[in-house]
Amino acid sequence: MDVVLVSIAGLSLFIAIAMGAILFTVLRDDRRRSDARVAALAAASAALELPLAAAEPEVPDEPQPVVVRSGELFAVTAESSPWAGRIGVAAALAVVIAGAGYLLLPAKVAQPAAAATATPHPPLELLTLTHTQQPSGLTISGTVYNPRGAAPVSQVFAAAILFGPDGSFLTSARAPLDFTTIAPGQESPFVVTVPVTGTVARYRVGFRSADGAVIAHVDRRADGTAARHAPAKSTPWVQ
Repeated sequence: MDVVLVSIAGLSLFIAIAMGAILFTVLRDDRRRSDARVAALAAASAALELPLAAAEPEVPDEPQPVVVRSGELFAVTAESSPWAGRIGVAAALAVVIAGAGYLLLPAKVAQPAAAATATPHPPLELLTLTHTQQPSGLTISGTVYNPRGAAPVSQVFAAAILFGPDGSFLTSARAPLDFTTIAPGQESPFVVTVPVTGTVARYRVGFRSADGAVIAHVDRRADGTAARHAPAKSTPWVQ
C-alpha cells in the first residue's frame, strides 16, 4: 500500500512539472510568433508607400482632411495574453495534486505500522471433546474456552465434518454453542448431532462465526492428544 501511495505522489509531482514545462514552451512559442508577426508588419510598412491625395485649395469653414501615415496604418495594438490566467490555473492544480498526495501519504503509511503493532485475537481453546455413536448418527460434545485478555465472542458455531474409511467426505453439521456470548475467561459447552448412515472413520471439529468465517482454535485437552482409537472391531475415531 505504501509503495502505491508513494508512486501516486511521485506521479502527481511529475504531472505538475510536465504541465509547467508544456505551458512554458507554449508561451515561449506564442511570444516568438508574436515578435515575428510584429517584425513582418514593420518591414511591410517600411517598404509600402500609400498614394496620398493631392492637396486642394483651402476652403473656409471646412475641416482639414486627416492623413493616415503608413506607419500608423500597420501599428500593432498591444493586447493582454490569455496565458497568464492559464498558467495560474495550472499552478493551482499542481499545488492541489501535490498537497493531496502529501497529506494522504503519511496517513496511509502509518496504517501498516499500526496494524503490525495491534495484538491479534487469541484463538479459542478446545478443553474437552467426546462423541457418542448411535444408529441414527453421531453426537459430538465438548467444551470451548475464551482466553483471558481476549475480546468477547458471540454467535459462535461448532462445526463437525465426517469422513469415510477411504478418506472421502461423508457429511457435515454445525450447532451453536450453549452460550450465545463467551466473555474473556469463560467457557461454553456445545453439542453437535450429525445424521449419518455410512461408516465413519474419523471426524474433525472446528468453530465458525454466524457468517461462516473460520474462528481459530487450539487443542488444550488434558490428555494432550488429537487422536484416539477405539478397541478392535470398532470404529476408530480421530478427533
